[in-house]
Amino acid sequence: MSLPEISIKRPVFATVTLLALILLGIVSYFRMNVDEMPDTSFPYVSVSITYEGAQPEQIDTQVTKKVEEAVGEAKGVKHIRSASREGIAEIGVEFNLDIDPAIATQEVRDKISAIRSELPDKIKEPVIARFDMKAAPVVAIAFTSDSVNLRELSVLVDDVIKPRLQKIAGVGQLKITGLQEREIQLLLDRDKINAFSFSIPEITQRLQQENQDIPAGKLTELNQNLSVRTAGNFKNPQDFLSAVIGTRNGVPVYYRQIGSVKDTIKEIETLARYDNKPAIGLEIGKQSGANAVNVAKQVKGELEKIQKNLPAGITLHMVRDDAERIEESIHEVWFDLIIGGFFAVVTVLWFLGDWRSTLISALAIPASIIATFFFVKLANFSINSMSLLGLSLSVGLLIDDAIVVIENIIRHRQMGKLAIQAAADGTKEIALAVMATTFTVVAVFFSVGFMSGASGQFFKEFGLSIAFAVLVSLFISFTLTPMMAALYLPVGLQHTAGRLGQWWLKWNEWFEHFADAYADLLKKLLQQYRKKVLAGAFALFMLSMMLFQYLGSSFIPNTDNSQFSVKIKMQAGSTVGALDEHAQKMLEALRPLSEIQHIYSTSSGQEQTFFITLVPKKERQRSQTEVIGEVRQILNNIPGVRVDIEQGDGKPVTVSITGDSVEKLEEISNELQKRMETVPGVKDLVTSHRTGTPNLNIAIKTERANDLGVSTEAIGSSLQTMLAGTVIGKYSDSDERVDVRVRLAEVDRSRPESLNTIYVPSEKATTDGRKMLIPLSQTADWQYETSPAEINRYDRQKEIRLTANLEKTTIGDFNDQFYPSVQDILLPTGYQINAAGVSDDMDESFSSMGIALALAVSFIFMILAAQFENYSEPFAIMLSLPLAIIGALLGLFLAGSDLSLISTIGIMMLMGLVTKNAILLIDFAKQRMREHVSCNQALIEAARIRLRPILMTSVAMIFGMIPIALGFGPGSEARAPMAHAIIGGLITSTLLSLVVVPVFYSLIHDWKNR
Repeated sequence: MSLPEISIKRPVFATVTLLALILLGIVSYFRMNVDEMPDTSFPYVSVSITYEGAQPEQIDTQVTKKVEEAVGEAKGVKHIRSASREGIAEIGVEFNLDIDPAIATQEVRDKISAIRSELPDKIKEPVIARFDMKAAPVVAIAFTSDSVNLRELSVLVDDVIKPRLQKIAGVGQLKITGLQEREIQLLLDRDKINAFSFSIPEITQRLQQENQDIPAGKLTELNQNLSVRTAGNFKNPQDFLSAVIGTRNGVPVYYRQIGSVKDTIKEIETLARYDNKPAIGLEIGKQSGANAVNVAKQVKGELEKIQKNLPAGITLHMVRDDAERIEESIHEVWFDLIIGGFFAVVTVLWFLGDWRSTLISALAIPASIIATFFFVKLANFSINSMSLLGLSLSVGLLIDDAIVVIENIIRHRQMGKLAIQAAADGTKEIALAVMATTFTVVAVFFSVGFMSGASGQFFKEFGLSIAFAVLVSLFISFTLTPMMAALYLPVGLQHTAGRLGQWWLKWNEWFEHFADAYADLLKKLLQQYRKKVLAGAFALFMLSMMLFQYLGSSFIPNTDNSQFSVKIKMQAGSTVGALDEHAQKMLEALRPLSEIQHIYSTSSGQEQTFFITLVPKKERQRSQTEVIGEVRQILNNIPGVRVDIEQGDGKPVTVSITGDSVEKLEEISNELQKRMETVPGVKDLVTSHRTGTPNLNIAIKTERANDLGVSTEAIGSSLQTMLAGTVIGKYSDSDERVDVRVRLAEVDRSRPESLNTIYVPSEKATTDGRKMLIPLSQTADWQYETSPAEINRYDRQKEIRLTANLEKTTIGDFNDQFYPSVQDILLPTGYQINAAGVSDDMDESFSSMGIALALAVSFIFMILAAQFENYSEPFAIMLSLPLAIIGALLGLFLAGSDLSLISTIGIMMLMGLVTKNAILLIDFAKQRMREHVSCNQALIEAARIRLRPILMTSVAMIFGMIPIALGFGPGSEARAPMAHAIIGGLITSTLLSLVVVPVFYSLIHDWKNR
């Protein structure tokens, strides 16, 4: 007994089975994570090593190279990128996708541990972390105040607010910008320490010895143990003044005689502003695997409580709420899905003219979508834009099977059969065709779901969500649909009464005339014009190929999210204070723009970042792209400013130049910059190479230093303490632990001339046993130099990257113009110019997509061959595939959309959709031929009878996708191209396959029977 027969004879069993799936789907939905994009677990490990005071070249030689060599030996390493900046080395290790991220992280940790002894002693412990592409903050806030200073605000944020947020489940890293931390500075007077002949190591060692709290053990008194400790920690910063540094001529020398104490703040490294007011910024990330929306809601709930208790004059500002944006995007997709479903149902009602049959068909949409969440949850997917987009695009598909089944049942019912018999016979007759159409769709989307590379990870949930949904809809069309048709479908169609019913009768009468005319046309074509029809279809296909030159190619379309970032790299050597003053000027320049809602700016490390929030998309007349254009123009007019604007996942153009010499790379990159600037549409061209960092290089006079007993380590450590400072311990103030830093007073480290009066210790001793102090000028020379502010490496070669945005052009057009123009540049051996970033990802993704497309087409052929038990007849059905490409390209061209990763996925989706119509037509024709009807006559009858369900399913799918194609909400720009391609492809494939497929099948049949 078949599944439809079981469902018809046991309706309660069929109903409760489906209800169980729906219930599981509801429960699964509320237990799933909500994210903007799928969870892509890239095996990428970041290594950060701090080496205070070291120059980029020192970092590169002493740290970065050694780490790269070590981690390069790890299994499965694909690429290594590194950046050596002043005081820090950052290394990113990308592994092959088949490597488990946890194993990759442990591999890197083990390799670095093995070479830890080869790295400089004064580096801080390496920070090794697994990279999570969704580790970006889910919430960012800023605190401003008119009543307290930034130091007091810092204490509130760091000591009160941060701990409260850290307790929230799912909260990950918290980053504070503009924080001002307390520090006890012991400022040495250079002239006085020289007068007393104290060396720097002598002073720091003595201060460390004085400020210690040492446990001594226990004393036993009768039956009681007493803990003993040496409480040497100073209780007041001024107590350092009484510390004895040493003796001279038998007289103790106190610290107050050579220096002073200052209770101050650490050297400021970052500053933040919110709408040009000084601020403290706080970014809250989520833990890997946590629900972004739930974490953000809990954080905002806690912030509301905090805000009520904030002291007067302190204001909390919401800088960034990605969770709200995610929810808006998800709601927009849900809206598209619901409206699309409504349009599909209205289409079915208009074609069938009966509310009962329409309702029976329409139930497949909500039932399939809800039940699908159960399987999506089993696959460990999340609710995100891609999985919901898949369901939204498949709305027409979900009702498809039910439409075909119910239409065929109605046809059998009108033959006079009993309800149960009509339901059974109608479903059985169409079952094989419905299964074949569904399995061809599943074959395509399983291929999409298993694409390789980063794009494969990205589209896995999209493809498999559709596959799950259509399989569920197939199950429903074989259970719920025939069961309800047997119980509730009348003998004749009960059309809507009133004026609407009259309209439908006129429409139905017109449709019947149209169907007859179509059958007559097809008959004439089959008899006289078969070869001309194929020649015309081929000509149309070739003409459509010419549209490629008018379609731009891009990776993923930019979306209007009402927010973007502007980065500005300033002159090397600028102080944070100077950067902040510059930021204020730029903020004032942007104030007149009415579209800008808020600006959050940060200044650090010769770079300024402006996070600009625009008024909502629906409340402004200009697009985000137009606003960006004006922001670019305003800021570029400020002397010394060259903006670098980022929106979405980065800039589309990235050119990588690799080689051994930074100087040669700079020469090549300068030439490439000149040529890139001539390409139309290139904006925000920025190089990763930054020259001009002023350095004062200390060159050791080796022989002289050896004669005087002065080591390089003694010189380096003394200078490091004097200039950067050395933390010699902690000062305890209640629950606060404050760094104690020893360094020269500011006046003694403000001019290069001060180096002339610095003394360094020698290994040789004076007559009284003290180490000799030698003027630095006797053991070293120094000179001004400029060096790169940052040294970048890619796969262990030095690299300079050029990045740019594009305006009114596409990445494909840029590549076609730029790369041929640089072929005449003669590169030295070992130097290369390559596309990187988005271009590299795009090439990899399109290559992967080509393989997936070939796999999908192969699966379609196998399914059709199995259905028809024939190897040649499937080619007639597969002819609808190139016919769909005609409309897809035309749809993209008319809508002004690029040929992107998103639209290409839409074309792949067409491969499964357009075969449905041809399968319905050919399957019915073969049934008639088995009844000894001639081939051409069977094709005419099949076309006439199947015209209504073919047009009904196609129109339902088209109208189901119209909301996506016309979407105006957040993120709609990324979704629309897929709908443009699918709608165009469905229109042409439906219209042309109604003629071309029967003609081609007729030719194949004649060829076989020769």
